[in-house]
Amino acid sequence: MTRIFTHLPALFAVAVLAASGARAEVLFDNGPFITNPTGGTGSIAGLPISQAEGFTMPGSSFVYSTTGIGATYADNTAVAEDFFVPAGGWDLDSVTLFAFQTSQTTPTIETVRINIWNATPYSAGSPPPVPDPLPQPLMAEPLVLDAGPGEFVCHRQSPSGTSTVRPVYAYTVSLDGLPDGGRLEAGQYWLEWSFIGAATPSPRCWIPLVTPRESAFNQNARLFNSIDGSAAGPRVWFEGREGYSPPLSEGWPYALPFVLHGTVPEPSALLALLSATALALARRRSA
Repeated sequence: MTRIFTHLPALFAVAVLAASGARAEVLFDNGPFITNPTGGTGSIAGLPISQAEGFTMPGSSFVYSTTGIGATYADNTAVAEDFFVPAGGWDLDSVTLFAFQTSQTTPTIETVRINIWNATPYSAGSPPPVPDPLPQPLMAEPLVLDAGPGEFVCHRQSPSGTSTVRPVYAYTVSLDGLPDGGRLEAGQYWLEWSFIGAATPSPRCWIPLVTPRESAFNQNARLFNSIDGSAAGPRVWFEGREGYSPPLSEGWPYALPFVLHGTVPEPSALLALLSATALALARRRSA
């Protein structure tokens, strides 16, 4: 039987905390990409599909689309997406990422590399204006994590396709290795990730785009990739754009899916902590 990962809709609701203590819940979902939960035809009849969103270039009626965005360690490419931690903070437990590989029909991602930033990722060669000082990730070396078994999500398609066998899998990895065990104060952060997958027939790993575009939390995915589009071009951070072809088109920004799991401070625990602090202060005053 095929196991299907149900991609939850975008939400910001914090965890429901059990009376016996906090348990990991969905803290943040950057957006869906399943466009038809039973739309597959042919050999994938009835299975979920994700149809890429088409777009046209000025002066042309041809419909273009982006099947996936590369994030392959072997190619020295990566992606980053932002999220906001509300007042009270979060304790991250794990993240679910999504990927497929060319001509693969089983979950072939082997390793996930993860880092985290507290500022928008830039490189010295990024398109200007470049911040000074240059932002740096919170870890000098990324986490290198076993991807685990992977769970089937859907088959990624062209804008009109319904029968292409191109399975996307979900991979959930622990974030306990982040600084301070994954505990984050309120603020904006950027999650950086890339994959190592099967070497043949192609080592390249791809991420589907949040689809439809309007369902994304924010359309500002950043890429660490070739700045000139060539395979050997210098790798820098820049904002991803579908259809970027100046001066003809500035393209369209997009989002990449990921789901953060973890806990938030339990209200009762916070009240107990405040009560204990108040009691200690009162005793000091009366001493």
